[in-house]
Amino acid sequence: MAEIDPTGTQPGVVRTEEEPELVNMKCKNPNCNSILATELKTPGVGRGQHLFQCVKCKQSWGVSVGGGVDW
Repeated sequence: MAEIDPTGTQPGVVRTEEEPELVNMKCKNPNCNSILATELKTPGVGRGQHLFQCVKCKQSWGVSVGGGVDW
């Protein structure tokens, strides 16, 4: 997020780091009991693919969403 420097010591806009949003999702590592993950925003990943990372053990995994429906 960008905001104006309130002290006036930096010219222009100052960038601040955003906290990653936590989602409730069980870790895919069988040795980890965490139920919190963050979604990794990576450029070049398709719209139907989401990449998550465990906040405890840092293991990453992908989840495919969307697709055809079987009636």
